[in-house]
Amino acid sequence: MKMTLVMDTSNQYLGIGLYRGDEKLEAILVNESKRQSEYAIPKLQEILEHQNVSLMDIDEMVITKGPGSYTGVRVAMTIAKTFAVIAPVKIKVVSSLAAYSGNSKAISIIDARSHKLFVGVFDQGKNIVEDQLMSIDEFDHLRKRYPDYKIVGDGELVGVESDNSQLVDNIFALSKKEEPVEQPDLLVPQYIKEVEAKKACY
Repeated sequence: MKMTLVMDTSNQYLGIGLYRGDEKLEAILVNESKRQSEYAIPKLQEILEHQNVSLMDIDEMVITKGPGSYTGVRVAMTIAKTFAVIAPVKIKVVSSLAAYSGNSKAISIIDARSHKLFVGVFDQGKNIVEDQLMSIDEFDHLRKRYPDYKIVGDGELVGVESDNSQLVDNIFALSKKEEPVEQPDLLVPQYIKEVEAKKACY
């Protein structure tokens, strides 16, 4: 049965999950903002050892590609690239914004610093509004257009308490709709430039 490893280091959380088929064997989600590079591999080793699983038993690895912290995104991506070199593992990537929404109807937001947000609107994992960069002040306009969509991700930035406890499971669920990356060594983080964002805002 297929063994899947999920890892997210792109933003405030370190999320790792291990799945056999559709069964979750073990997962962690801890707020380790800016320290993912320090804890990612030790926490991964803990889970593998606890489940008596070797890295060579993993059939596919799913990571988030951003947007998010430049350093954070690269942590899981570097691990995935290295893993793909030493083992016949398939690598899949999921948008960090989509990861928060999963298969729900949601407005996903990620802190872009400097009073700005990365924002995406999703329904069943599909973009209803293209991922973009906007100021926190601009967010209210978008929010009013989708009043029945919950807010996920860094909700506290817009005065909402978001439940992100399903982040790892969301990534796993969304990965089923994705094809493996053909050349993992060419993977690069997803960035959203402000110039491009303005085109998609309204």
